[in-house]
Amino acid sequence: MTRPPHPTTADRTRALPLGGAIPLEWKLPLLVTGFLATGLAVMLFLVSARVTQGAQTIVRARLSTAVQEIAASARVSIRERAAEMSAAAREPAVARALAPAAGQADLAAARRVLAGLAPSRDSTLPVELWDAQGRVVARIRRELPAAQRVPLAALPPGPGQPADAVRFGPFQPAGGSTVFWMVAPVPAEGRIAGYVAQPRGVGGPRDIARTLRQLLGEDVALFTRNADGSFWSAAPGQAGAAPQRRDSSAQGLVYHRPTGRTYAAEARVAGTPWVFVLETPERWVLARPRATTRRLAVLGLVITAVGGALSWVASRRITRPLAALTAASEAVAMGTYAQPVSRAGRDEIGRLAASFDAMARQVAGTRRELEYRVAEAQGAADELAEANQQLRVAMDQAERARADAERARGEAESASRAKGDFLAVMSHELRTPLNAIGGYAELLEMGIHGPVTDAQKLALARIGRSQAHLLALINDLLSYARIDAGQVQYALEDVPLHDALAELEEMVAPQVHASRLIFTHHVCDPDLKVRADRDKLRQVVLNLLANAIKYTPEGGSVEVACDADDHRVRVHVRDTGTGIRADRLPHIFEPFVQGERALNRPDEGVGLGLAISRDLARGMGGELEVASEPGAGSTFTLVLARAAAPAGVAIAGVPLVRAEPAATGH
Repeated sequence: MTRPPHPTTADRTRALPLGGAIPLEWKLPLLVTGFLATGLAVMLFLVSARVTQGAQTIVRARLSTAVQEIAASARVSIRERAAEMSAAAREPAVARALAPAAGQADLAAARRVLAGLAPSRDSTLPVELWDAQGRVVARIRRELPAAQRVPLAALPPGPGQPADAVRFGPFQPAGGSTVFWMVAPVPAEGRIAGYVAQPRGVGGPRDIARTLRQLLGEDVALFTRNADGSFWSAAPGQAGAAPQRRDSSAQGLVYHRPTGRTYAAEARVAGTPWVFVLETPERWVLARPRATTRRLAVLGLVITAVGGALSWVASRRITRPLAALTAASEAVAMGTYAQPVSRAGRDEIGRLAASFDAMARQVAGTRRELEYRVAEAQGAADELAEANQQLRVAMDQAERARADAERARGEAESASRAKGDFLAVMSHELRTPLNAIGGYAELLEMGIHGPVTDAQKLALARIGRSQAHLLALINDLLSYARIDAGQVQYALEDVPLHDALAELEEMVAPQVHASRLIFTHHVCDPDLKVRADRDKLRQVVLNLLANAIKYTPEGGSVEVACDADDHRVRVHVRDTGTGIRADRLPHIFEPFVQGERALNRPDEGVGLGLAISRDLARGMGGELEVASEPGAGSTFTLVLARAAAPAGVAIAGVPLVRAEPAATGH
C-alpha cells in the first residue's frame, strides 16, 4: 500500500482551529468570579426566602394569638351580659306582663325590670319585652327605626345551644356606629312565653388600634364582621369595608384590599354570629426581610469584587508560563517539531515543559508511522461504513417499534389516570347532594315542616334506605379510586384478632336478624395477634360478612373462624349461600365484577367490595383467597402476617379455644 503524501504547511493551517477569543488569563478570573457570584446569589436567595418565611410565620403567630385573646375577652363580656339578661327574663314580673290578663301595673313592673338592663353609656338604645311572636309588649326609651330592627326569626339559637339560651343577632349599621340585638327567652310553665330584647352598641377603647400596634410591634388593624360576611366594622364599632377577596391556604389567610394584600387571623366568638379579624399589611411584614436582603446583597457584591481581584492576580502568575508552552504547542500543531520549549523551572509547569519537549520528538517519529497505518485503516473504515448503514436501518426500525410501544403504554396510562380521576371527582360530587337528600328526608320524617302521615313515613324511609345505599356505592367508588391512585396509607401495628372480630359481631347483628340467618363466631385465642392496620382489617372482614349475609338465603348460616401457624394468621368467613361458579372465581376480585349479578337484586353494589378488600389485604402484606361450590356456599379467607410472640410464650399451631353461636335469627 502506498504511503499518503505528507501534508503541506498550508493544509495544516487550514486544519487548525481559529482559537478562543478570550485568553486563559482572562478566562480564569472570569470563571472564579462567576462561580463566586453564583454561589453568593444562591445563598442570598435562600437566606432571603428563609428570612421572609420566618417573618411571615412570626407575624401570623402573633396575629393568631392576639385575635384569640380578643375573642376570649369578648366571650367573657358577652357571657356576663347574657347572665344579666337571662336573670331579668326569669323575673316573675316579666312573666306576668306576658300573661293574657296582664294589666298596667304588671306592665309597669316589667318596665322597672327592663330599666335595670339599660346601658348607662348609651341612653338612646331601648330595652323591649316581646311576646312569643316577636311583637313588642313593653318598651323603655325610644323605638328604633324599622331598618335597625331585627325580626325574631333572624335570632335562632346558636349551634348546640338550648332553646332558652340568650341569643345574639348579627352586626348591623346604626348611623355611624354598629349595633347588635340580644334576646333572652322568658320561660313560663315549661314554655317560652316571650323575650327580653335589647340592641347593644359595639364599643371599645378609641385607641385600640394604637394599643395593638404597641403590643404586637406590627402595623395592625382590628375588624369585626358577621360570620356570613354580610357586614364589616372597624374597631371600635365604626363602619368598615369588606376585603375584595379572601384567600385561605395552609400558611394562613390573605385578604386583598384596594391598598394591597394583608395577612389576617380570625377568631369566632362562640355562641354568636361574630368573627374578630386582625390584619397587617403584607408590605409592612416584608419590609424588614427586604432590607436585610439588600444589606446582604451589598456585602455579596463586595465579596465578589474582592474575589475577582484576587483571582486576577493568581491567574497572571499561572498563565504567563503557560502562554510560552501554548506557543510551542501551536508550532507542533502546524507540523514544526524543532521549536524548543523554554523550561521555566523545576515546578509543575517546568516539568510540564520538559515532558512536552520529549513528547514533541516522539510525536515526530510516530507521526510518519501513523500516516501509513491510517491509509490501511481507511479501507477497513469503508467496509465498516457499509455495515454501519445496514445497522442504522435496523436501529431505525427498532426505534419506531419502541416508539409505538411507548405511545401505546402512555395511552393506556392516560386512560387509567382518567378513569381514576373520573371516579374520584364523581364520587366527591355525588356525596354532597346525597347527604343533603338524607338530611332533608330525616327532617321531613321528624315533622320539622309539618305532620307526616304513615304512608309518607314509609316513603321517607324508602328514600333514606336508597340514599344510604347510593352513598355506600359512592364510598366504594371513592375508596377504589384512592387505592388505585396509591393514596391509601397503612398504619401497621400488632392487633389482637379476638378483639377486632368481636367488635364486628355487634355491627352485623341487625343484618343477621333482618335476614333471619344463624351467625356463629368461633372465638380466637385472646393472645393471637396479627400485623395489620386495625381499621382496614375491620373493613375487609366487614365487607366479607356483608357479602356473606347478602348472598345467603333465609334460614342459612354465616360463621367466622380463624387459625394460625408460626408465621401466618387466617380469618375464614363461611356461608351457606348460593356459591360461585368455577368459571367466575378467577374474576370476582376484579373491579366492577360481581359473582352472580341478577336483575332481581336491585340493591346490590357495583362490584367493588371484593376488589377493595383484596387491595387492602395486599396493602397490609397479606392476601385474600376464596373457595366456593355452587349451591353449597363460599369461604373467603383473609391471610395476614402473625405478630411476633413475646419472649417465653409458646406459639400454638391452632389457637381455637371454643366455638359458640354469636347470634341467631329465624
